[in-house]
Amino acid sequence: MGLDGQRPARIVAEVHQGGDCGFACRPPGEGVYCSSLASEMRGPAPTDLSDGQRYCFSGTAYDAAGQTIGVGCEVATVGAGPITVTLSPSDETRAPACGEGIDAGLGPQDAGVETDAGVGVDAGQDPGPHLLTVETAGNGGFFVQNVNSGRGWIVGSQPGRGVRFELRVTSGNTYQIHPSADDGYRFDLYAGGGCDVFIPCEITVTRDVTVGLVYLPL
Repeated sequence: MGLDGQRPARIVAEVHQGGDCGFACRPPGEGVYCSSLASEMRGPAPTDLSDGQRYCFSGTAYDAAGQTIGVGCEVATVGAGPITVTLSPSDETRAPACGEGIDAGLGPQDAGVETDAGVGVDAGQDPGPHLLTVETAGNGGFFVQNVNSGRGWIVGSQPGRGVRFELRVTSGNTYQIHPSADDGYRFDLYAGGGCDVFIPCEITVTRDVTVGLVYLPL
């Protein structure tokens, strides 16, 4: 493991296309798989890769408080057999990229589902859970952060394909939604949810709500 005996509470496994894992294990290729697992659990097998295709497998370890404690990555080839990834100690903050114990897939209309308990509920208020949906038709991703807890999720771009992130929460949680445009594009506006052009959008969830992000060519 390489973490000086410290056992992670959770490991996020990601697979990216291409034969380059990038600096600090930040692959430049398109993400095709993401799974967040408790320590010692085994995730589902990655899909959307063909035999002989090269890919980057990266792993990020988190402690019980959600802090990054280690990262590691390895370039491999589909069908060439198992790989070993050594996680080296790291305190660089990395927001978990996918939901708890599920295959997020990072495909069109499927960027992850997470349960977020958040703050307490006032008397008479519908406790939920409510569904916060953030989506884009392509040409950019976004970062969603719970203002109350500080917890955040980075959702990468899928150029030319739609991406949707769904978060089930109790009432009263406030979220900021930060756009991240691809090269050659700019963020234009938020669509729905009561947001406008000001960055970031900040929304307190008291019902099911959907926020779209619109990106336009430069």
